[in-house]
Amino acid sequence: MKRGGSSITGTIPKPVVLIDTREQQPLSFARFPNWIASERSATLPTGDYSVLGMEGDIALERKSLPDLVSTLMHHRQRFFRECERLATFRYRAILVEATYEQVKSPYRNFEGAEAHPNGVSGSLDACEARWSLPVIYSSSIRSLAEEKAASWLSKTFTYAWLEQQGLGRVLQDGDL
Repeated sequence: MKRGGSSITGTIPKPVVLIDTREQQPLSFARFPNWIASERSATLPTGDYSVLGMEGDIALERKSLPDLVSTLMHHRQRFFRECERLATFRYRAILVEATYEQVKSPYRNFEGAEAHPNGVSGSLDACEARWSLPVIYSSSIRSLAEEKAASWLSKTFTYAWLEQQGLGRVLQDGDL
């Protein structure tokens, strides 16, 4: 990141990621020291991940494919209430631990939930359209999902920090 031709990368702090205490299989951010300072457990009112000091601005909800299918089949209204709360955050997203191809492929009996792939993908599309809630399809490979979450949290934090410092929402001078 540059301003006036000089790097400002060293002046930008790295975020401390907050992991909701109710997260049953939390992602780990320890292997991303270039992006993430550390991680801590915290009780978050919305979402599974946030950033220390920006808990009211940044929220990331994580769903594995089995959890997503089960939630949409058995706890749909609760999930939509979560989406309504997520929509109040300036920076928010749902991270799906699956590719779009996996979401659209046939699956059976995830935790007793029979679901059609079109119903699951259509529900996610509806969340995006209704609440302007980005859905990030990552990977069912845990390490890739962790990397995507770490990158998103880091970049989201960096842009917010730059803006708070009056440096604009650009990484380098000349970026649009």
